[in-house]
Amino acid sequence: MSLEQSLTRSWYGSYGWTWALTPLLLLTVPVIQCKRKKYLAQRLSISYQSKLPVIIVGNITVGGTGKSPMVIALADWLKQQGYSPGIVTRGHKRSSDEVMLVGHSSSAADVGDEPLMLFRRSDCPVAVSTKRVQAIQALERLEHVDVIISDDGLQHYAMDRNIEIVMVDAKRGLGNNMLLPVGPLREPASRLNHADYIFSIGDEPKLDITQHYFHGKLALNRLVHIKDKARTRPLTDLGCKSWTVVAGIGNPARFLETLEGYGLPHNSTNHFFSDHHHFMRSDLLPFESVIMTEKDAVKVEGFANSEDDWWFVAAELELPLEFTRQLDEQIKQVIKQKK
Repeated sequence: MSLEQSLTRSWYGSYGWTWALTPLLLLTVPVIQCKRKKYLAQRLSISYQSKLPVIIVGNITVGGTGKSPMVIALADWLKQQGYSPGIVTRGHKRSSDEVMLVGHSSSAADVGDEPLMLFRRSDCPVAVSTKRVQAIQALERLEHVDVIISDDGLQHYAMDRNIEIVMVDAKRGLGNNMLLPVGPLREPASRLNHADYIFSIGDEPKLDITQHYFHGKLALNRLVHIKDKARTRPLTDLGCKSWTVVAGIGNPARFLETLEGYGLPHNSTNHFFSDHHHFMRSDLLPFESVIMTEKDAVKVEGFANSEDDWWFVAAELELPLEFTRQLDEQIKQVIKQKK
């Protein structure tokens, strides 16, 4: 078991070994509290104020909560409303620290797996930088961008924000409700009370929240060949044989459960790697029929062959009408204020 898996099991279990790290909270809690208080007290002086509306899609827990599907769904919805959104993201495990605009010739090694996937799925400008303010400024120089979506960055207080959407895992919730390293929380659970929207994919988790709380379904629509993307298969093919589910994402168990809900045989195997794993061909050669996420596929397509029985699933997050109605009103108010 890797350290990442051991931490996750402890954080989301009833009692785990990370409780032994409780004395470290004497160091981490004051830092987290001070960072938040400083932002609230000196927001106008310490944060970059963009001339465009900035929507953050983030979380208060470590690990995957569905930020990428939400970013894609938001971008699609904004375009339907007549906006021209752009996306800023950090770009984990890429080869460069420079500010970059993702293009059609970009590779996952250059810009990161998530930025490349977001660019292809959203068909929107995507700027990548470890300093999100620089990424925002890169998008501001593009005349047609009029709304900015930040993929993660909820705790990046150097970047001011107008709307916060916090993603919460529907099944795991907030784990043991403890801050890092004892639990999975980057900020206290009370931070949710200050977000504009809390959103979960799937069922509604049991949280003591009443305001602006929504959940939506992640709908899978087809299987796509990793190398030859014109080749697709219906989801019913999931049940035709056993597969090996491969994932290098923050919450691979949720991906596996989603596939099983669409008919993946229970005798299928799985092989999970660490989040943002840099795949090599040797990682997949032991397996015959492979299915993976779209984010993983962008790192595999470079060495995949047409003969490989390797596929990814295309998924779309369905946004509730009341959620988009409230969001639409809030964006219009933000635009008026910035004028």
